[in-house]
Amino acid sequence: MRLTGGRVWVIGPSGAGKSTLARALAEARGVPHHELDAMFWAPGWERRPESAFLADVNALEREGDWIADGQYGAAHPVLEKLADSVLWVDLPRPTTTARLARRTLSRLRTREELWNGNRERPGNAVGLLLWAHREFPRVRRTNAALCARMEARAVPCLRLRTSQDIQDLLRKERE
Repeated sequence: MRLTGGRVWVIGPSGAGKSTLARALAEARGVPHHELDAMFWAPGWERRPESAFLADVNALEREGDWIADGQYGAAHPVLEKLADSVLWVDLPRPTTTARLARRTLSRLRTREELWNGNRERPGNAVGLLLWAHREFPRVRRTNAALCARMEARAVPCLRLRTSQDIQDLLRKERE
């Protein structure tokens, strides 16, 4: 299980570990990591205008190799054109829900700064968990269709279904 191409897009539901995997992969390859969340959210948890968000995503075209992670539908057409390969982190719903709950609680406790000065807020934590649980099947359908389109264009889409799949991929990338 090895990736080809230098522009890798990591997709998956909330809590799957997209950003963690993308950071580790970027470090192993010595390339920049771009988190779509950082491009999407302005200070105060305000959504940036879609035109500004998409301008940042489109700017990836001017870069060399990179690893990008995120599931924003508006960015799909751009990243479908730019990515040389796709990593789909498709762990089971109970796993992603548990990971998201642990991550959210940890961020609430530590007041960890996320993107552009934003921090998790107690009032939004339950809503985030419910939203992610509800959206899980839609995200899976979206990603299945996305991977089918990419593979039809000979762009590899590697589906990682277990934590062991992720560890095996990272081990091979570090060799």
